[in-house]
Parts: sequence; structure tokens; C-alpha cells
Amino acid sequence: MEGGNITSVQLMGIAFSLIIIVSVFLMVRARMIREKYSLVWFLIGLFTLTMSVFKDLMDWFSHMIGVYYAPSAFFAILIVSAYLLLLKMSVSISGLKMHNKSLTQELGLTKLRLEELEKKQNEGGLESTT
Repeated sequence: MEGGNITSVQLMGIAFSLIIIVSVFLMVRARMIREKYSLVWFLIGLFTLTMSVFKDLMDWFSHMIGVYYAPSAFFAILIVSAYLLLLKMSVSISGLKMHNKSLTQELGLTKLRLEELEKKQNEGGLESTT
């Protein structure tokens, strides 16, 4: 905060980050999101909160990486974070799809074995009653 003056952009950033943090906390509590995924969202919320409260820190960081307009650096970091999060979700979805295919095939084989056993049992039961 520069001299105690908070800009409207900083207020929006603080509000946005608090909404993210509280929402993720409530979703974890309601078991709508797993803890391992919530950690990333908490970190994004804390990063946004930190950069919104301490504007000078964002200015310093953006100049350090060679970007001279701090909001551009901020949004670039958020976009990279979103891409990494999307990549992680894509990997998770791919793994779940392969696991689902494996379970479906196993279920099909189990049903086939069950039908064969029922057929043998019915054939054996008919012969012993006659």
C-alpha cells in the first residue's frame, strides 16, 4: 500500500482473492473438492492477496523479470498458473479415463464369467432332476 492509500484495483484484487480463499475453504469442507487440488487454489488466492495488498512488491517483482508494467506481469503469472492447473487437470482426467476403461473391461469379463457359471449351474441342475 502506497502511503496508506488503497486503489480501487487493489480493493478488487483483495475482494477477488478473499472470495477465492473462502470459496475453496467451503468447497473443501463440503467435500466438493479434494485437498490436493485445493492447495493450488489457496496458493493462487494467497498470491493474489499478497500482490494486491503490497503493490510495491509486485512492482519490484515485475521489474526483476523484465516487465515494466506490473499489472501485465501479474496477469501473465495468473495465466501461467491457469495453464499449469489445466495441464494438471488434463493429466488427472486422462488417468481417470484409462482407469474407467480398465474397470469397464473388468466388469464385462466378470459378467461373462457369471453368465457362464449360471449357464453351467442351470444345465447341471436340469440333468440331476431328471
